Amino acid sequence: MADELRLGMIGCGQISTRFFDQAARLDERGWNVRFVATCAAHEASARSKAEARGCPRWYTDHRRLLDDPEVDGVIITTPHALHAPMATDAVRAGKHVLVEKPMTTRWEHALALAEAVRQRAPAPTGGQRAGEPGAPGVPGVTFMALPYVDSPAFVRALDFAREEYIGKITGIEAELSFPGPPRANWYYSAAAEGGAMLDTMVYPLARVAALMGPARRITALVGRLIPHRITGDGGRVEPGVDDSVSILLEYSTGQQAQVHSIWARSYMTNGTVLHGRRGAIFLGRYGQPLVIKTDLQPPPDGTPVEYLGIPNCYTVPLPPSDVEREIVAHFVRAVRGQAPLHCGIEIGLHIAEQQMMAYESARSGRTIDLTTDFDLWWPRQPGIMDLSRDWL
Repeated sequence: MADELRLGMIGCGQISTRFFDQAARLDERGWNVRFVATCAAHEASARSKAEARGCPRWYTDHRRLLDDPEVDGVIITTPHALHAPMATDAVRAGKHVLVEKPMTTRWEHALALAEAVRQRAPAPTGGQRAGEPGAPGVPGVTFMALPYVDSPAFVRALDFAREEYIGKITGIEAELSFPGPPRANWYYSAAAEGGAMLDTMVYPLARVAALMGPARRITALVGRLIPHRITGDGGRVEPGVDDSVSILLEYSTGQQAQVHSIWARSYMTNGTVLHGRRGAIFLGRYGQPLVIKTDLQPPPDGTPVEYLGIPNCYTVPLPPSDVEREIVAHFVRAVRGQAPLHCGIEIGLHIAEQQMMAYESARSGRTIDLTTDFDLWWPRQPGIMDLSRDWL
């Protein structure tokens, strides 16, 4: 049995529940992982959550939790603006860190966090570069940034992101749009540092990055489309955040990504389409978790399906959902060195740069060069992005 991994929860709101639940289910299966401390701005919240989850200690200052020698790692689920500063403190304190999205709301905070992580990097892993080596004799720290995109459908889709099914990759589109947050609360407050860019755009950007790798240029439009909004709970609010974001990314091999997050749709759309010259992969689009369109060869276990009037489409079996494939399990494996980390600091920094430079592009009306980089964790077929040599 692996040594016990003892976690602290920083932030005890609604979003913390899924992490408590996942850890408890893993512990029931013998993973030897549990929460031992909580922290919240209000003591009543920290204490209530600690007592409900069997944690012996609670704090109102995250720095006191970080000083706790019985805490090996932390999960941060505080308001957006606190994510990067608290994560930086945790890394410097030698704690493993899993931080909710967005990783940051300010570029200077992202750079400080990246430097702290690189100084404590345990070793190069998939999905990230090692950066500068950690100080000699300093224990390595694992840092994981959400969102975690490795759903069963996403992992299965990678089997077909190959030339024998879709040909050369020619581009990608992704979107997370919906009517808007249903409650007239902090989601619409400028002080919360959220909005479509920071609260929801991060999801499609993460999927695009995980499939395409690092982009090289960005152009964006960012706006407030509905200045006087009626929310789903009947409230009336004048938003202080953006609710309409469209981003165009360009890659070194010429492909483009079109990415949208718009809080003005009449229905939810949260999906991705990876386009190839001879096929496409539809993830989470129009009622299907995964559809493969291929003009080359049917998937070996595919079932033909009528889909959007497009010929040669197939569904394929998906691996079952299981807590051992979810967020906390991935974090625990990475901490224990049992599996590579898929969403570490370098891909997190690249996504954050896209968000920050999208604001700058929209403000200035210019296309902005991107400077950050990362390595894909999955073995993408060599040459599948190279459109320059073959007759297509």
